[in-house]
Amino acid sequence: MNKKLLIHTWSAYKKGDDFFLPYMHWVYLNEIQQYFSQTYILVPVGQVTDTKDLIKIEFDNVKILAVPFYLNYKGAIKTFFHYTKQYRNLPEVDVAYSRYPAPFGWLQKVFLNNKVRIIHYVGDPLDAARNNPNFSNTKKKILIALFAPENKLFEWACKGAKVFTNGFRMAEMLDKKNIQATPLISSTLRQSDFYFEENKKFSNEPKLIYIGYLRTAKGVETIVKAFNKFLSYFPKASLSIVGEGEFELELKKLVDKLNINNSVSFYGFIDDRNRLNSLLRNHHLFCFGSLSEGSPRVILEAMANGLNVLTTPVGSLPYVFTNNEELIFADFNDVDEFALQMKSLFDNVDLMNRLRLNAYNKVNVFTIENFIKAIFE
Repeated sequence: MNKKLLIHTWSAYKKGDDFFLPYMHWVYLNEIQQYFSQTYILVPVGQVTDTKDLIKIEFDNVKILAVPFYLNYKGAIKTFFHYTKQYRNLPEVDVAYSRYPAPFGWLQKVFLNNKVRIIHYVGDPLDAARNNPNFSNTKKKILIALFAPENKLFEWACKGAKVFTNGFRMAEMLDKKNIQATPLISSTLRQSDFYFEENKKFSNEPKLIYIGYLRTAKGVETIVKAFNKFLSYFPKASLSIVGEGEFELELKKLVDKLNINNSVSFYGFIDDRNRLNSLLRNHHLFCFGSLSEGSPRVILEAMANGLNVLTTPVGSLPYVFTNNEELIFADFNDVDEFALQMKSLFDNVDLMNRLRLNAYNKVNVFTIENFIKAIFE
């Protein structure tokens, strides 16, 4: 307990003299700070006026080390020397924790090589670029080439560090590069997030939902197109899309083009866990068409709330869950298969109830407490 930690990841927000985090990151911090007498968070900090979707950081043993705010990796490049300055002036710490692909997380090896170092791979931007059907081959090559130096520096920083990955696929990828990593199932679930409705009604008005970023690599357009086909079987069905991102306008144009505006609702970004849980519990099927993930937390959150899940076999999912036992898999970018699986599920209520009960029972061990304990204890 009498140890000091540096966390190099996330983004924080400031209003007046107070700092705030989104709920998901606050939940992580709430668990992590219990293991250390002092925790420093090295983050880009943005000024805000509205904090309704944020949680104030009020831990006595947590201090923010700020660098200028940025929105993407291109913007982060300008802050490189701000990061190095923070590392040079860093108070004494015992443990350094960086998350890939947080910009410049590899600096821990430059400045803290004699400390306990942890590198946590939470996503794979190179894989996401390669598999994005909306990017031309030229754009893919440019994006991969631009990020390659950062990727190589992280691999260099892994030497001598404890390495964890969200999911098994990234661990296998690192193993090919002689980097030994421990795969984990990422989770923000607390006991209050678990809810199962024994006799959930599946009527002729199916309610489908997606929660996550609205980016091309998330495959939301596949869900929308499949839902359009599904409407021919269940005309009273509805699809809720929760999240924001650079692809939001294109998705709304697609919904308008398909003339399904009355059946699709865009909720925007929601970070309030109680509201998200309430939304999930009011739906029947969680749909996920992502092309690249580590261990998608939203799948666990849907299962913990008693929903059925239809998803691509992305990240850790095929290693943890079995098709037709706890969920249903559909191929990447396959609109027809997604639509067919949607119909097959709602045609078989007994199957839906069996799958969601199996899934609910399985995710009980995937809590935030167990996840953080595996890294820091």
